[in-house]
Amino acid sequence: MKIYKHILAICFGIFLSLTIKAQEKEAKMTLKFEKAESNNLCNVLIMSENKPVADVAVKLYVKRLFGLLQIGKETTTDESGVASFEFPSDLPLNSDGKLLVLAKVEDDENYGSLETEIQTKIGIAKEKVIIDKKERSIAGANAPIYFIVASLVVFAGIWGAIVYVIFLVFKIKKSATKLNT
Repeated sequence: MKIYKHILAICFGIFLSLTIKAQEKEAKMTLKFEKAESNNLCNVLIMSENKPVADVAVKLYVKRLFGLLQIGKETTTDESGVASFEFPSDLPLNSDGKLLVLAKVEDDENYGSLETEIQTKIGIAKEKVIIDKKERSIAGANAPIYFIVASLVVFAGIWGAIVYVIFLVFKIKKSATKLNT
């Protein structure tokens, strides 16, 4: 039984050392935007030890308010280490007038997980909305008439119920004094 434990521990140690060595390669990713004809292209370049890396799956995202919006489908790099994405120009920009674009490699067997980001101004700027200063409350002098009527009906109903309950209490008290005499 002790021999099996030792053999199992040795196998586990060899497995760990192989998996650690498999993920020791470091790679760098860069993002660049290019204008090609009427399309905007986003090129992701992956280099390892100053050599392009081929056949690595890359995903492109845009950071939105509650998460990441994937742009296009997952693309693999070619022999020159470049993965190209067609970037839409109709995405709304954030309040600063920019988009944060992220490229991710998720759980690659040789390079692990990689991520890089860049800001761009490709997209549609938000229009500033000017809100009219209309009174939407009961308190103002320009309150809508239906607010005033609705509040008066509610107040009258409540006070009417209170007066009716007080009337019934006096009526019960009066009838109780008649029964006692």
